[in-house]
Amino acid sequence: MTATEAHAAADHADARSARVAQAAQTIEHVTGTADLVRPTPLGGGAARAELTTETSTTHITAPATADGSLELTHDGEVLRLSLPGSGDSAATVSANGTVVYPGAGDFDLAVQPNRDGVRTLVTLKDADAPTEYRFPLGLPADAALDRLEDGTILVSRGEEYLGTFDAPWAKDASGEAVPTDYRIEDGALVQTVRPGPNTAYPVVADPAWFIPLAIVAGRLLLSTGVKSISRHAAKRMAQRGISEEMVARTVKNGKKTKGKTAGTWKYVSGKIWVVVNKAGNVVSVGRN
Repeated sequence: MTATEAHAAADHADARSARVAQAAQTIEHVTGTADLVRPTPLGGGAARAELTTETSTTHITAPATADGSLELTHDGEVLRLSLPGSGDSAATVSANGTVVYPGAGDFDLAVQPNRDGVRTLVTLKDADAPTEYRFPLGLPADAALDRLEDGTILVSRGEEYLGTFDAPWAKDASGEAVPTDYRIEDGALVQTVRPGPNTAYPVVADPAWFIPLAIVAGRLLLSTGVKSISRHAAKRMAQRGISEEMVARTVKNGKKTKGKTAGTWKYVSGKIWVVVNKAGNVVSVGRN
């Protein structure tokens, strides 16, 4: 390599490092970093985070490039969310644990393993950035998707609740909310971001996948016997603004009485009530 070529290569590396740092700073300013779990680099450029409780371990693997698939592995099942970027954009882990895929174009991608699951984030750099992003899904056999009224996407298999894509959000550089929504199309989660004439760029948008029982229950419900949340209960939670953590704390700390149906128990804490059957399945949730 000639001195000129070496200098050009160094300039290229410096420019990429600057893009990574800027992308990470933009995203972490919006999301914060307190809940992040720093992943470990793997061979080939991928990175993996391990979320461990006393009862289970979940692996979150961020792909080597922005056209790969984010994988969540728990209890022998693998769930995949393909990223909408380019193979030219390679993963770099920030000091705080954000996996950044800096784009050469008008948007960046990032993955943030955190103590409750994982966030995937899109940063629209300017008004020329695309406003629609497609995330093809790889779900377990027989899994189904339901879009609820609040924009949440519920993932279930029969009556078993597998997880949730929370209602999406987007914020501009001034901290103002930017309208955004999901739709399900041909096996993909599609997020549309709708900037307006007064939107300040960059805009950070978040389609998030959280693991409800694998992590939250494993951490908070070790002694309660709760094993799963039913599809019915998950829908009620979304409709009534009740999070998995609120359910977990209600069962852990609430007053316990016999339920109306034989073999069930009702837990009440503050304004939240939760009904659990003898198999350890949360079957209904509500507010007083």
